[in-house]
Amino acid sequence: MAKLSNFQSDALQEIGSIGMGNATTALSNILNSKVQLNLSNAQITDIRSMSAMVPSSMTLAAVVMDLKRDLTGTMMLLFDFSSAATLSSFLVSNNTHEDDPEMYESALNEIGNILAGSYLKSMYEFLGVEVLHSTPSIVLGTAEKVFKEIEIRLNEASVDVLNIETMFQVQGLCGSQGNCTLYGDMFLFLNDDSLNSLLSFIDKLVNV
Repeated sequence: MAKLSNFQSDALQEIGSIGMGNATTALSNILNSKVQLNLSNAQITDIRSMSAMVPSSMTLAAVVMDLKRDLTGTMMLLFDFSSAATLSSFLVSNNTHEDDPEMYESALNEIGNILAGSYLKSMYEFLGVEVLHSTPSIVLGTAEKVFKEIEIRLNEASVDVLNIETMFQVQGLCGSQGNCTLYGDMFLFLNDDSLNSLLSFIDKLVNV
């Protein structure tokens, strides 16, 4: 498995923090709640090993988007099912069609749109990398099912990809139940070609 240098890892983590910093600011404004970044990490990852880190009894809700233009890969916004349900319920609570299950999926997809758009815009402003994301789709199920979907979308012979992960938390959305904290993760998965392209953009920034 290939490894990133300390400099490359630090630079990619900084990109993740900047991108998600702007994205979580946008989310905070929509929810009128505090959204805090917890951790950013960048590493070459075997996707098949990632599902083993999550208990098989846990149901996850993932918002998945494909990437194109200067980089190709997949972005994923990941919640446990309870957090996703609370977040989507908050977003549709004043909607006249709140009894329609599709409204809750639409709400999560819109959150994925907003976070991905802000993240990728920051990447463009920071590195000059132009990346567009596809229409989001929802994947519900175990970690094995979710990460298998990522593996299929990447369509790589190897399962080793660059993963930039940023954890965040949303505070105080439980209403009458009292304050609570919802946790989420934003993942950016890139294949070998896109990793090399991204590192080239970083090298150009350093040289400038």
